[in-house]
Amino acid sequence: MAEEQVLQGLPPEDTVVFRNSGAVLQLPSQTPLSSRAMFAALLALLAATAGFYVGIDYLDGDSGMYTHRQLIFTQTVGAPNESAILTGVLLDVNGIPLENYTLEAHIAYRKNVKVNTSADGSFRIEGLDPGQLILDIASPDGDLFTNLLLLNSPAAFEPIGFTHLIIEWPEQEEFEEGQELSGVGRWIDLSDSQRENSTQLYDQTAAAMYDMFGTGFIGLSSITALLTIIGIKSKNTGLIRTATVTGFFSMGHFYVSCGFGIVGFLLTLSLTRRE
Repeated sequence: MAEEQVLQGLPPEDTVVFRNSGAVLQLPSQTPLSSRAMFAALLALLAATAGFYVGIDYLDGDSGMYTHRQLIFTQTVGAPNESAILTGVLLDVNGIPLENYTLEAHIAYRKNVKVNTSADGSFRIEGLDPGQLILDIASPDGDLFTNLLLLNSPAAFEPIGFTHLIIEWPEQEEFEEGQELSGVGRWIDLSDSQRENSTQLYDQTAAAMYDMFGTGFIGLSSITALLTIIGIKSKNTGLIRTATVTGFFSMGHFYVSCGFGIVGFLLTLSLTRRE
């Protein structure tokens, strides 16, 4: 019987050599943004700044680039004639309703409209034209009080524009300083100064819509700035692209945000995945 071969040890192992190819695994968040992406982010921030300023301007009804009176008057241009109704209450300085006072609305190219206040001081005048209107209020004693009003135009869902005002009758001492009429009584005319200083009487509730727009612009601008900052920190061009879209809609009446937003959006579309 042949002798069995005895295994004396393990066969020699081949030497394995590892070589470094120099390739480095890099996460997307570690990849720096390209110059085009940074420029798009800058445009988004500029759009947010302009939109925020527009929102503040809308909320400030009496000053700024666009006041509530200017915005309301702009909507009345081209509105149909006889599509406005004026309602309101006439009160004295103590808040007491004034009955049987005569209100006369001066309408261009048509006969003036006269109504009297009821027992609770209320009145209603129909068939008026949206825009500016001169209103004379005469007391039973012959005193005359003239104001310049701003009537609302019809809304998109309403064929008639409604304006509601609370008018305060001046004290007797103020009439003593007014112009003397040919008959009895005196006259206080505020229409000229209201026209020059843009202080026409207007419905405060109509301005609520513009306050809503202003709040919306501020909200969109804040979202735009937040998305842009997060996009820059996380190197996420998708967030920057979204920020340019929200910045576009914060344009207001400047249209600057609109321009910044659309240019920034187009820039982000031209970026490759690596960028």
